[in-house]
Amino acid sequence: MNSKKINCLKGDDEINNIEFIVATDLHYISPKADVEGELIEICQAKGDLKQMKYSSQIIDALIDEVIKHKPNGGLIICGDLTYNGEMVSHVDLMKKLQRIIDKGINIYVVPGNHDIKNYNAYKYKGAQRIPIKSVSPKMFKQIYYDCGYKKAIYKDEHSISYIAKISDDLWLAMLDTNLYQNNNWKNPVAIKGELSDSTYEWLEEHLKEAKEKDIKVIAVTHHSLVDHNDLLNKGYTLEDNQRLVELYAKYDVILNLSGHLHIQHIKPGYSKTVKNRKIYDIATSSLVVCRNQYAVLKYEPQKSIYYKTRILDVSRWAFEKGILDNNLLHFNYYSYNYAYSQTYKKIYFELLRRNLSEYEAKMMSSTLSKLNPAFFSGTVVEIYRIIEVSDNYKVWSLVSDIFYHKYIDSIMKEKKYDHNTLRLSLREDDGSFGDVIWNKK
Repeated sequence: MNSKKINCLKGDDEINNIEFIVATDLHYISPKADVEGELIEICQAKGDLKQMKYSSQIIDALIDEVIKHKPNGGLIICGDLTYNGEMVSHVDLMKKLQRIIDKGINIYVVPGNHDIKNYNAYKYKGAQRIPIKSVSPKMFKQIYYDCGYKKAIYKDEHSISYIAKISDDLWLAMLDTNLYQNNNWKNPVAIKGELSDSTYEWLEEHLKEAKEKDIKVIAVTHHSLVDHNDLLNKGYTLEDNQRLVELYAKYDVILNLSGHLHIQHIKPGYSKTVKNRKIYDIATSSLVVCRNQYAVLKYEPQKSIYYKTRILDVSRWAFEKGILDNNLLHFNYYSYNYAYSQTYKKIYFELLRRNLSEYEAKMMSSTLSKLNPAFFSGTVVEIYRIIEVSDNYKVWSLVSDIFYHKYIDSIMKEKKYDHNTLRLSLREDDGSFGDVIWNKK
């Protein structure tokens, strides 16, 4: 697809611009695998922030948003399409995504660690958990053949990574970073990820070609390129991640899109071999976690790459569909309160076990329950001042030795930054290539 032939979205001066919608960690489960909604109760009981009760409706709302927006680049999904790799979930999700493809909009997917050869794939029926089929890498490619693999210009023989040509001057490198080959009944799903030596060789070959042809490359992985949080990195950041940072730096890749963490966070990796070169990793928050965000990514040739999140308007979608569910009609309120209450009940009982008074436990739980949704949505910058001066926050000094105190400290480090917006320069004439044009709030 030649970028000069792409339909104009916002005026003749932007005729070469390419827009994508980015979403990740949908964690869809087919009703065929959760017959009576048992999984919803399981997730609620363990304090899971994923809103499994409405995951199907959230995904349907996203699909309608993509069709309405008509991004000329397409939809990018950074992995964990399904809850635990159930084959029926993959098949039913693809049926949903087909509506986007039928409108002539491209989709590009990579698998997440939950998606392939997952030994936790179950059918939930009453109190029963019945093992059901997951998918192999070959089956994943077959199911999502129309979601990137069909139009790929290069495919890795040693993984299900591929490269897609978006325009004459832009490629997507869709990288499979998962270690599903290690899964078994004893270790049902591998959390960590890496690229094999053979995949590195394949990737370098094509990144070299892209640089020689002056083609820009945006990379997509499920696992993080860098550590986004002091505590949440083991199993989430790629193994030997600096190797990929250096490869990107060598061939002028300045942006990597990822998922897996479920939080909204932007952070650069620093090259040790290319002077002053940073490669930014944007971890987009899970679509089914508060604030239920997706992102719009705009590629402006020879100017910039611009990323900005948007809150999915589930309430408007429900209203337009004539749905009478009060939670869906007031979804932002429901979503926040769900995240708040799930965090609260998980922390509250843990604190009571530390011999704190009920009053102290309530104060401390309230603080973290406000911070957690902000952390996951990349909006700590909006509330940290209120938290810092509160008596509730100060009470946390009573239990400085527990994980959650360290967790709060790690969250409060984000107080200066807006993690929902990033613009990177593509200009080489003024030496600003790869620099942030605007990121601080």
